[in-house]
Amino acid sequence: MRYCDQRWRLLLPPGTVVVDAERRDRALRELRELPPGTPVALLGRRLRPLARRAGVRPQVEYVALPSLAAPLAVTQVTLPALRWTARMLTVPSGVTLWHAPMWAAVRLVRAAPRLLRFAPTGERLLVGATPACNEPPGAAPPPEAPPAP
Repeated sequence: MRYCDQRWRLLLPPGTVVVDAERRDRALRELRELPPGTPVALLGRRLRPLARRAGVRPQVEYVALPSLAAPLAVTQVTLPALRWTARMLTVPSGVTLWHAPMWAAVRLVRAAPRLLRFAPTGERLLVGATPACNEPPGAAPPPEAPPAP
């Protein structure tokens, strides 16, 4: 596996199968060979289209900054978590030539934290499960039952 620092594994449920999505064809084949209902974690970029093609039901998505190989921050892709992470961003020390453009990017992300979800930097970690036996790939998950009174 290409990820040396594997602290992100703490975010996964026990027994989760990790699939590196760097090579899409291999990842898709691996996902389709898993038994129904298997918990999976996809690693890489642009994971939602791959998950949709494989029939994986996403449960939670994380973005790792700057990467999963050496993460400084791993944030759940929800608006409150992205807001908190955006407030903590700064330009790394020692950056001189690119300081002004990087500071402008930090200020932009602080003003619109949702941009972190689409940032060109950072890798993603998508946790979900393979489809059940009777569920066709790409089907929507069943609706949740209302809570008992």
